[in-house]
Amino acid sequence: MSDIAHENEGIVRRTIDARQFEALFNNAIIGIVLTNQAGEIMLMNQFAENQFGYTRDELVGKSVELLIPHKFRGKHEGHRQHFYHHPQTRMMGAGRDLHALRKDGSEFPAEISLSHYELEGKNYVITFVVDITLRKRGEQLLLRQNEELEKIVNDRSCMLQEAFLALEKSDAELNIAYEKEKKLGEIKSRFVSMASHEFRIPLSIILSSISLVKRYSGTEEIHNRERHISKIQKAVKNLNYILEDFLSLGKLEEGVAVANPESLDKKTLLANIDELLLELNQASGKNQQIELSHSLKNDLFTVDRKLLRNILANLVSNAIKYSPEKSVITIHCSDESGDLQIAVLDKGIGISEEEQEHLFERFFRANNVAGIEGTGLGLYIVRRYLNLIGGRITLDSKLNEGTMITIFIPQPLRLPSIKF
Repeated sequence: MSDIAHENEGIVRRTIDARQFEALFNNAIIGIVLTNQAGEIMLMNQFAENQFGYTRDELVGKSVELLIPHKFRGKHEGHRQHFYHHPQTRMMGAGRDLHALRKDGSEFPAEISLSHYELEGKNYVITFVVDITLRKRGEQLLLRQNEELEKIVNDRSCMLQEAFLALEKSDAELNIAYEKEKKLGEIKSRFVSMASHEFRIPLSIILSSISLVKRYSGTEEIHNRERHISKIQKAVKNLNYILEDFLSLGKLEEGVAVANPESLDKKTLLANIDELLLELNQASGKNQQIELSHSLKNDLFTVDRKLLRNILANLVSNAIKYSPEKSVITIHCSDESGDLQIAVLDKGIGISEEEQEHLFERFFRANNVAGIEGTGLGLYIVRRYLNLIGGRITLDSKLNEGTMITIFIPQPLRLPSIKF
């Protein structure tokens, strides 16, 4: 083949290659932009024109920064110059978000790759631009779905945790309720046992005394009748004390006890206490001497008269009950440290040190009082009454030597009535 034929064949081949390259360039489904080393746009394919909304003629010869959002242009120019001095084929935007700018001013997320070549001593850069708007939407949708799923999972976890805590609380409440029910059952059992015993004794005395009174019908037997009538009266009073204890306990346990403070002058306060002591001493029949003394300095006190009477009745009754006949019981009133203090001192049987810590418990009775009537409620009720008015009680006792119990009532109490 002649040289001319070879040359023509080469021209044809180059023409075909150029057309194929042009077809490849123009029909690529990716934006392609060619720039020179000055950053000027030399060429762009049809897809890039559609991406950016420009015609080729509008961009050729213009700076590539025209396609970069304004907020990134300053940095981009520096990056571009660095790339021209140190060209290498690389993916751009890995691990970061890149955006391109359309002619209408709108932006779109893009994935950008760079390649380069040299022609006649000049460097050129080929930029491949992919619009990843749909991918970003998908990623955002997936992110939102993950966040919603995470929220649902967290909500479910919180609900499960709350349900678990509620179950734990319910279980704890059931255990508490069970323990209370168990304790209440024990209290009821002890109450029935104690009540049956305490009521049986005075009732037996009443029945037997009534039977004997009927026999002593003659005038010469009046002394015997009076003796048994006195026994009946004493038994009835004992029953009344027991019932008072039970009624007081019921009110305290139900939380319906009410404190009603009132102002009393010193003379009236002491007169009320003295009246109660006389009544209790006459009922005892043990010929004991009860002495009332005081070192009160104030002239006015606030007390709940009925509450104070119940408290002192319990304390003095115990002193009478657990002290020998013809012994001396002392009640002393003072108002030191801002409190109304009332001490009840006896020389009775006392209580052992190891049993003193249980003395204010319901139905507790010391070992050395087994043969003496009592409910085991008196001191428990006294302490509960004092709690109503913010008072307190102390005890000092020695076995076979006696006991001193002191109550402290704050002064003044709040007015008007206090409900608890």
